[in-house]
Amino acid sequence: MDEKQPLQNPAPQGTVHAEGNEAPNGIQSLIRMLRILFLGLRLLIILIFVYLLFSGMFRVDDQNEAMLFRFGKLQTRIVDAERGESPILTSGRWYWAWPYPIDWVKEIPAQKSVTISTEQVFEPWLSAQVIQNNKMVANNFLRPGIDGYLITGDTNIVHSKWDVNYRVINAEKYYLDFYDDDEVRDDVPNNKGKEQPKSPTGEPMKRLRGTEAIIRNLLCNAVLAETAGWRIEDIIATTRTLPDGQVENIKDNVEKRLIQLLDEVGLGVQVQSVNLVDLQTPTATMEAFHKVNEASETARALILKARTYADNVVLAAQGQAYQIVDDAKSYRTTIVESIKADSSYFETVLAEYKRNPETMLTTLYTDAVSQALSKAANKYVLHTTPNGSQELRLQIGQVPEKDKNAAPVPMEGQPQGAPPAQP
Repeated sequence: MDEKQPLQNPAPQGTVHAEGNEAPNGIQSLIRMLRILFLGLRLLIILIFVYLLFSGMFRVDDQNEAMLFRFGKLQTRIVDAERGESPILTSGRWYWAWPYPIDWVKEIPAQKSVTISTEQVFEPWLSAQVIQNNKMVANNFLRPGIDGYLITGDTNIVHSKWDVNYRVINAEKYYLDFYDDDEVRDDVPNNKGKEQPKSPTGEPMKRLRGTEAIIRNLLCNAVLAETAGWRIEDIIATTRTLPDGQVENIKDNVEKRLIQLLDEVGLGVQVQSVNLVDLQTPTATMEAFHKVNEASETARALILKARTYADNVVLAAQGQAYQIVDDAKSYRTTIVESIKADSSYFETVLAEYKRNPETMLTTLYTDAVSQALSKAANKYVLHTTPNGSQELRLQIGQVPEKDKNAAPVPMEGQPQGAPPAQP
């Protein structure tokens, strides 16, 4: 080119010229849309970050403890300065975790009581009454292998239902060392659609695996082992008296056995109480057992009444004995003190008599006469004067008062019962 052409402004980057014209409107719209999408993507990333930040916050409910798992591995957190890092997250605090399936939080009832029952393990599956010929009749049949029952030490059959109240004291052992109870629950997403095992009555059986199932089985073992050493009469009374006089309770013995079994297994739970919820004999022998039980209750009542009467009689006799002994001691003390006083008086009189016999004799004579005359109401004194004559002196005592209630004495010639004569 001979002549230099003026330089033109280069086309904006990302634009395409078509026959010397500017970029079409479609390209510009595409660019604006991509910018909007890029802005929306940034907002979405920010929202996802905020969601991850706040959705990971969780709080452990009261009376519960929790454990945090990351890809199935138990994580530790600093709960407080004293405990340091701990795998157990205590209640009343806020924690943070990644959302599922990265992190998974498992809450365990650690502070509240949990109740486990033997359910129908030792009870008959059928009702005690059935309908035959449109009538309600007693079901006296026991189906071995289907109905539940216990064998006592004297080879009798008894039905019972027990429960245990416990609380978790070591959540790590309670959950990690055994199967989870949620594995057999139908409300867990992974278990939906699975056929649940059923009992002979058609009802679904609950919690065949896991810690609660283990505790139920250990409770059943404790009940079986303890019942095998008791007589049926003692089981119905729930107590028995040993040869040494000590009284045992079947509930206490079952609780001791269960605690020992739980310690051997190491479930990390603490037994709070074991209760005998229901106790009954087989239907076919229920009436006979009721009669025996009534006779036993009557015997116990009579024995208690006799013991009460014996105690009252013994206490009354002991009281009388104490009173007689106290009266004898008081009488002895009185007599001894009286004799001591007489002895002291005699010694004093003897000493005075030895010093002046005539004066002492006169004094003793005067005292004796004074005591003798003090007992006489009227006194007559014969006094001899110096000229030889005698005087009779009459000393009249106090005139007794008239008894106003006494009947009047009738005058001579007046009939008995007549009113007194008027003056």
